[in-house]
Amino acid sequence: MIEIDGSYGEGGGQVLRTAVSMAAVLGKEVKISDIRAGRPTPGMMAQHVTSVDAVARLSDAEVEGLFVGSKEVVFRPGRLVGGEFEFDIGTAGSIPLVVQACLLPAALSSGVVSIIARGGTDVKWSPPVDYLTLVHAPLAAKFGVLFDMDVVHRGFYPEGGGEVKVEIHRIGGLKGARVASRGDVSEVAGTAFSQNLPEHVTKRLKHAAMKRLVDIGQVRIAVDARRGHSTGAGIVLAARCENTVVGVGSLGEKGVPAERVGETCADDLSESLASGATVDEYALDQVLAYMAVASSPSSFLVEEITPHAETNMWVIEKFVGRRFTRRQAGRLIELSTV
Repeated sequence: MIEIDGSYGEGGGQVLRTAVSMAAVLGKEVKISDIRAGRPTPGMMAQHVTSVDAVARLSDAEVEGLFVGSKEVVFRPGRLVGGEFEFDIGTAGSIPLVVQACLLPAALSSGVVSIIARGGTDVKWSPPVDYLTLVHAPLAAKFGVLFDMDVVHRGFYPEGGGEVKVEIHRIGGLKGARVASRGDVSEVAGTAFSQNLPEHVTKRLKHAAMKRLVDIGQVRIAVDARRGHSTGAGIVLAARCENTVVGVGSLGEKGVPAERVGETCADDLSESLASGATVDEYALDQVLAYMAVASSPSSFLVEEITPHAETNMWVIEKFVGRRFTRRQAGRLIELSTV
């Protein structure tokens, strides 16, 4: 049995999610101890429990210690299965993080996987749901992982109430992805979204971002203004390049003008593009497992390897051995698998 120290490095919920996802696809038992030990509220919260439960159901696994507040989990996977699943976090916990934990096991399962997930779609410390569709999906497709997502309801902190439908297509195995250069930017796509707020909020988010991106060329930002259970706003931008996609998201905050949120998001995207990196720091965390499981080598250029990514690589290599290498490539780092 593989043993993982849940307090290692960044020590957050990603350690847990990555560990059970890798265990499921590789058929290896794992014990994760000291889960989130350094956090103000140690142990598993609702979205962590839902993530583990989701992967367990996808892999017909036996799980010990699966409850809110648990600091140790033993996960014994069985066979990966397809089918239809529903998961309800019960709070505003992150739906995108639950979906991310499921993507690799679902793609390698015995059939198409359909998921309905309820909770928070756009919350702090988590990628907004539109980031999955605009950035994660095209990057995952480079490895052969294909999925479709429909946002039925948005959910913001603290009420939640979001609902997402995801269909993940079965693949025979992952191929490697080598992205040695970003290539030219063809367009910037995005979504400015709000719920239970005046319609002008999304328009202000959109126009503030577009003003900042005037030198990039074609910019298409959709507006999604809804009514629903919870209240919030934000914007996600994705630069579609010749060889890759680079993106960023920003959530609105009470007292912060919509213009500032849109400008900040656009400025962050411009900064990421100026670096020449072929994957942004948020997507890097998300593609590491794909890189490790793929049948052939993968490589990306990154600005830096964040503590979060370092921790994620450490967890992955507990399952697959030494897979990641790095070398300096001018101002960037080339991160590769062998």
